[in-house]
Amino acid sequence: MPPRKHGLYHWDRIVEAAIEISFSEKEVAGERALDGSLGGARMLFGLGPPLAADPPEIRGLRLLEALAPEIHGVRWGRQVHGREVAAVSCEKDCDLGGVVCVGDCDALMTTERGVGLMVWTADCVPILLAGGGVVAAVHSGWRGTAADIVGAVIRSFLLDYGVAADRIQAVLGPAISGQRYEVGPEVVNALEAVATDDGGWRRGDRVDLRRFLAGRLEHLGVESGSIEVIGPCTAATAHLASYRRDGAAAGRQWSLVYRGSSGDGGAREDDLRPRS
Repeated sequence: MPPRKHGLYHWDRIVEAAIEISFSEKEVAGERALDGSLGGARMLFGLGPPLAADPPEIRGLRLLEALAPEIHGVRWGRQVHGREVAAVSCEKDCDLGGVVCVGDCDALMTTERGVGLMVWTADCVPILLAGGGVVAAVHSGWRGTAADIVGAVIRSFLLDYGVAADRIQAVLGPAISGQRYEVGPEVVNALEAVATDDGGWRRGDRVDLRRFLAGRLEHLGVESGSIEVIGPCTAATAHLASYRRDGAAAGRQWSLVYRGSSGDGGAREDDLRPRS
């Protein structure tokens, strides 16, 4: 199949390029989403709505119904722009069915099959990760990025689940671009405190969070060929939710990752190999 035309969004240019991408756009539970299967898991990035819509419980229930029987439960957190990681597991006499908020956190991880992990964004970066039978969903705005939430997640992969960084696949979904993300010196200073590259993620008072986070993941040991950035700039795309553009009226994009109840999750562990 020939490469699909895909918008590359970086700083002050938008280039249409023929590149191989692992995700296709489709409708899921009445909403548009980017859909792909990587690292033994299915990953979905919602595309809108631009303005506030139904609450998370209702949208999560629609997803649960649409994706059954691959999943029987959805978990999400009250995002507080920190580095708290919630481990979702099925304890004795515990049922992981239904759509449930697990409390304050900005990342969720699980080894359980049939449980979707969800984060909500409207300019912040959604990151979905999978590898070694573990999946994770991360919400990373500038505060979470400065708190190194991705570092906390990668360390948890290794220390809590025994999965080394070079076995992880990571996908960064739709978020605000560097061109549209003008910030104050407090943001630049906070990011520079944890920066691990030459500063290519910033241009003056504008910051490209996805570029920063991709570089951070690579520094943490995730192979560059296993890091994918997909989707357009939220602030520059009318049908996507953007807090920078619409303020309190902004909607939210959901991003969801899971390993299917059937045992294969619609994907193989080696669906995404590091690319040369």
